Amino acid sequence: MQVGLPITTVYTTLGHEAMLHGLNETQAKVLFVDWAQYDVLKQSVMSKCPALLHIVAIGSALIPLNTVGGVTKAFPTPQEASAMAKIGQASTTTLEGLIAAGSKDATDLGPFRPTEQEVAIIMYTSGSTGLPKGVVLSHLNFVSVVASVIAQGAVAPFAADTYIGYLPLAHIFELLVETTCLCQGAAIGYGHARTLTSGSPYMHPKDPEGSDLLMLRPTMMAAVPAILDSIKTGLNMKLTKVPGLKGELARGAVNKAQGLPSGVGGLASCLLDCLQGTLLHKVRSQLGLENLRCMISGGAPLSPETQEFVSTVIAPVAQGYGATETAGCATVQETISCGGRAADQSFGHVGAIQPASEIKLISVPDMGYKVTDSPPRGEILISGNNVSQTGYYKMPEKSAEDFVRHSDGKIWFHTGDIGVVMETGVLKIIDRKKDLIKLTGGEYVSLGKVEAALKQVPGIGAVVVFALSDKDQGWVAVVSQPDKGWEFVGGRPDETALLKSLSEKLKEMGLAKFEIPGKVKVDDTMWTPETGLVTASLKVQRNPLREHYNKPGGPLDQMSYRFPEV
Repeated sequence: MQVGLPITTVYTTLGHEAMLHGLNETQAKVLFVDWAQYDVLKQSVMSKCPALLHIVAIGSALIPLNTVGGVTKAFPTPQEASAMAKIGQASTTTLEGLIAAGSKDATDLGPFRPTEQEVAIIMYTSGSTGLPKGVVLSHLNFVSVVASVIAQGAVAPFAADTYIGYLPLAHIFELLVETTCLCQGAAIGYGHARTLTSGSPYMHPKDPEGSDLLMLRPTMMAAVPAILDSIKTGLNMKLTKVPGLKGELARGAVNKAQGLPSGVGGLASCLLDCLQGTLLHKVRSQLGLENLRCMISGGAPLSPETQEFVSTVIAPVAQGYGATETAGCATVQETISCGGRAADQSFGHVGAIQPASEIKLISVPDMGYKVTDSPPRGEILISGNNVSQTGYYKMPEKSAEDFVRHSDGKIWFHTGDIGVVMETGVLKIIDRKKDLIKLTGGEYVSLGKVEAALKQVPGIGAVVVFALSDKDQGWVAVVSQPDKGWEFVGGRPDETALLKSLSEKLKEMGLAKFEIPGKVKVDDTMWTPETGLVTASLKVQRNPLREHYNKPGGPLDQMSYRFPEV
């Protein structure tokens, strides 16, 4: 990017067809690929990209140590590196080979300043249907959003910070955070989502507790909601296993931090009053999070319950909102007061607008949301220097649909999200226009809203809901095994008991009767990006999941809820 070369990012987990689409659509000349994927992609992808001139293999970040799956080759041996042959017309080398060649033939490119509208990144989004869309982001888009985060101040890194990077850089959220860290002089330590916390089957057998967080002990980290849900579930499960007075005090400290009854009395209550801070520090240090001053959540909606738990027990969580189309960020919460203004430190919203952005709402009458409501409600539209002015690469019709030039002359990105502007000026996401199902009774129900609520039910790690508009028996849900195994959520749940507990929990959370699933199936399948059932940021892939579970004799069939074959 610094020398004006546009970057294209494509997830390998999107599948070979999607990778081929991105590489050939952009006519990419140079490909950097994980060595663990090299042999797999050599014939299925790389040999079918005629524009490729150079292929560089990079050592893998993760070495699985048992039979749970994943890669078995981390770094190429010298023999393998020297045996790398051309693929079509493309030369092949390792990263070490590229560095060595560059050191022998270094060319001073001199000072270079790209223009504002030059393409910086074409980032392919992990859409839930069809081939991925390449979002075209200019240097102005990306620099504007980085500058906004720094100017806003509340979640900007300091030079003294240590940030742990483990999310894929093909995700705009991680690319934005890491670039901001580098601009501010903060250190970055790299880990992996599967070795982030202890207890993972990918941990080294000689050091099963040696997680990335424990080794780095960062001061800042970013997390998608699935990771924060996992931290909350894992911590609660760990605390339930601590015996005696020690466990009673630790659980009491966590409860008290959230403003809940401590659950202890007598002498234990007196001890808790004296040791509250020490006990919480101990809890944090066992996770490697005792130095953490701030966490940033993005990529998907975060439940207020998880945000409150992590914020009060571990460190303040600032939730941001944006999309690849907006260079990653349009709003972000302020966890501290700054710039002379008071921060809204309540939970469940996504904060105030960033300096580079503009936001407006438009009414969605079919859903009952109007900008004339008090407070105003409607679909969120975003404009500003952070919004792509090109739209999707070589997709003029889709671009014209989502990026609309209004009468003010500005291009506004139609997000499909429904928001409400609160009295403090912060934005709250309340619905999803594109995730709606209209039931036989005429009610609109949001799939994402129900799934977010279900994740708060004990025993549920990952869940997807399905609904057919012509079905009278309501929703159904499929609960999958977490990637750390059923023990991570206290054992494999009984379906009858789970259906009862989720019904009670969702009623407590204020969901209407027609929003509560009428049937549930528990499945032992683990959803991972490699299976294509979730994205790299762990969002559910609704259509692939429906296809996976819609087979004859499968969970949907067992619930008499099969979708018609297309």
